[in-house]
Amino acid sequence: MQNIQSAIRPASARKRYDAIIIGSGASGGMAARELTGRGFEVLVLEAGPMIDPVRDFNMNKFAYESMYRGFGKPGWKQTEQWMQDTAGEFSSHFYVKDTENPYTTAPGKPFLWVRARIVGGKTLHWGRLSWRFSDLDFKAASHDGFDVDWPIDYKEMAPYYDKAENWIGVSGNRDGLWWQPDGDFLPAMPFTCGEQLLKSATERLGWKLIQPRVAMLTAVRDHHRKLGRAQCHYCGSCGNGCTVGAMFNSLSATLPAAAATGKMTLRPNSVVRHITVNPDNGQAKGVAVVDRLTREEIEFTGRVIIVAGSTLESTRLLLNSTSRQHPRGLGNSSGVLGHYLVDHFGGTGASGFLPMLAGRETINEDGKSSGIFVPRFRNLDAKTKQDRFIRGYGFEGGSSIPGFPGVARSTPGFGSDFKKNVRRWYVAPVALTTRANMLSRFENYVEIDPDGVVDAWGIPVLKVHIQHSDNEREMARDAAECSTEILRRAGAENITTLRQMTAPGRIIHELGTARMGNDPKLSVLNRFNQSHDVRNLFVTDGAAFVGAANQNPTLTILALTIRACEYLTDQVKRGEI
Repeated sequence: MQNIQSAIRPASARKRYDAIIIGSGASGGMAARELTGRGFEVLVLEAGPMIDPVRDFNMNKFAYESMYRGFGKPGWKQTEQWMQDTAGEFSSHFYVKDTENPYTTAPGKPFLWVRARIVGGKTLHWGRLSWRFSDLDFKAASHDGFDVDWPIDYKEMAPYYDKAENWIGVSGNRDGLWWQPDGDFLPAMPFTCGEQLLKSATERLGWKLIQPRVAMLTAVRDHHRKLGRAQCHYCGSCGNGCTVGAMFNSLSATLPAAAATGKMTLRPNSVVRHITVNPDNGQAKGVAVVDRLTREEIEFTGRVIIVAGSTLESTRLLLNSTSRQHPRGLGNSSGVLGHYLVDHFGGTGASGFLPMLAGRETINEDGKSSGIFVPRFRNLDAKTKQDRFIRGYGFEGGSSIPGFPGVARSTPGFGSDFKKNVRRWYVAPVALTTRANMLSRFENYVEIDPDGVVDAWGIPVLKVHIQHSDNEREMARDAAECSTEILRRAGAENITTLRQMTAPGRIIHELGTARMGNDPKLSVLNRFNQSHDVRNLFVTDGAAFVGAANQNPTLTILALTIRACEYLTDQVKRGEI
């Protein structure tokens, strides 16, 4: 933390930095770590404020310590126009206010855009699930004929997954599934009793159930220890901020490593308005920034610009960066920028209670922040091929004693009998929820709002056009049926089947609006995350994705960032940039 503080120093508008990195989250932090380690002098720009873990994290805050039990004052989300429903009372300050950062949507096509403008970005409160993609994902088009393949394959990406996993620390098991590749894991978090029952039931159906692979230090390696990161102590409140650094985030890992080199300058409260270009050749020149607090307008210049502000913020920035050479947005000669927007979907699934666990003693099961994962089991081969849909989904979930007895809200009764029923059943919950692949379609896109809506700093905002297709709806029906069947096989009672899909954006895995590809007429970036049109411009966050798969994207973002920085370094040495 002290290293990061030392990196917060005045940035010079007269200086040409080796690289300017826009964003300090997963990709921005990793880019800073990689490039400073390779000798680059970098300027990291973050739109939000610096954070003090002692002041701003609520790792050991219990619901009973708050008048509102962690849910916040009634109506606070509506007052601040928080469109996301992920923020709780103890983590609301990690998120943006939609009153300051608006966006618009097409009629009848809702989208929830969850954003975190703060040093560290969404890594401060992410779910930590760290899955590799396989060639079932990278070469999905070859598998089922829809859309196009990624311009990369698993064999090429495997070494970068290795580096990312080793650096952040990922706990899990080597399960030997070709479509869910193994990695270099720390010891896995064990299953609870209820999760063992789920595993047996799932395997009786011919499917797999495995320990999730999570970026949590169940053991500490030397490079983690040098950064002051400690082993997870199972407090169970990761989403409120991890003071000990057991969960990977930019604030505890990549940014301190970059700051320790002395080659990183970090400037918080720097809202990037647009990327400037050289009028002679159309290459990126620097960035135009407005200070979030003072409204001062500043320009910084750099040899290379790395855009890592999260998928839609990065796309918005590129679309707003118009010029004579780039009239449709920076690097958008293909017209593809903004298109092929996807998110994973959830919502469908099943929940119930395991009667064999009812009335048991309360133990610290909610301190294990992992649960279970059922990897994709549809459309792997001819035996699992579905006629109703292509691609696939998996299940997250688990069975553990929660910190808050949510069952109380639906339990009938009053007085002592009510209390006994709550006490009996809240120790026996079980649930599965879907994480599913949304197809990448050109007609799902974002644009600069045509009616001139701007944010609090006068910057034009996005209008989002997105909706699910019949393929997603058929997949959701199948997922609801299969999750219910798993719970039945596990012996659950009072099963509720959940059939309402989440609105796009709700899973916070938006991807794909500046896709990579080999053909400059059909993509925005090349296979190394480099702009086809602007050779000193790289986009390293989720915007580069060609498809969503059904796994969480962060580990792939980190691996792609490491790979892009390696390529970038080589290009600079060769004089190509």
